[in-house]
Amino acid sequence: MLFKTIDEIKQFLAVGAGTDFMRLKPHIQNAEAAYIRPLLGPDLFACLAAYYASPDSVNDEAKRNLCAELLALVQRGEIHLTYWSGFQVLNATISDGGFKRTENEKVKSLFKYQEDELKQYFKTTGFNALDEVLEFLELHKADFSPEMGSADWLIHKGLFIRDTKTFNSIVFINGSRLTFLRLKPMLQLVEDLYIRPILGELTYQEIKSGLIAETIPEKVQKILTYIQKPLAYLAASMLMEETAADLTESGLYFESREATNNLIANRLPANSERINLLVKKYKALGDNFLENLKSYLLLNQADWPNVLAPVGSVLRRNNTDKKSFWA
Repeated sequence: MLFKTIDEIKQFLAVGAGTDFMRLKPHIQNAEAAYIRPLLGPDLFACLAAYYASPDSVNDEAKRNLCAELLALVQRGEIHLTYWSGFQVLNATISDGGFKRTENEKVKSLFKYQEDELKQYFKTTGFNALDEVLEFLELHKADFSPEMGSADWLIHKGLFIRDTKTFNSIVFINGSRLTFLRLKPMLQLVEDLYIRPILGELTYQEIKSGLIAETIPEKVQKILTYIQKPLAYLAASMLMEETAADLTESGLYFESREATNNLIANRLPANSERINLLVKKYKALGDNFLENLKSYLLLNQADWPNVLAPVGSVLRRNNTDKKSFWA
């Protein structure tokens, strides 16, 4: 675990001096298991935990300094996600008599809207901190290359769109890692249904291998932008169609918030007409960028000779003398 005392937590969150660390401990462990370990992978997490336990265990001074920076970024994300994921339990007293909320004349509980905003703050800050961890590791991947050689990191490195920052540079999502995480299934679906068939299996595997290489080949870097744009727009259009919809064990539910008094903000999904308009727009942009990818492959056959299938539209041909027609 990457926290031992309340004083360490105070570096990232203003908690009271009387906060009981043992009460927080299980929630820290839960957040660490759910978000930090999967993000870092077993090898990198073990390296960071070893540094946390004994900084002198890292012999190289430069790497020791990098571990200190990485630890601070990880701890900031971890403690905010701890308070978000454990919010309801931490806000209650559990005893033999059941579950209770502590309140007296001097200290009262938050209003519902304040609780909602505080939870959202913990959630957003925590997940955005994880993006900062990924950005830091990308900048210092050479320094952590032994620890980043695990299967989890190879999968991450092989993604066409690895992080929120890259996606946000194509389609604006307000820099939200939460939105990016929700987009991941759509990104994989678009990749399988649209990108992979265009590239062909051999070219697809060649590009994936190039992305996880220590130095990404120049031709892979050049084609990557032609892949990322249709991928982002088509995935975004799919997510828009599922706006505020969550599939649960009880079926499909649509979330909305209505104003019941002047303390609660009115927040509702966009109306269907607006959603349909944006879905069509993003699909059209995605399709246009797919055509750009096909044209790029056609013009760069020397770099990508394994794209054997026709990459242009079947209707885009020379029919000057009108010798062929479609029935």
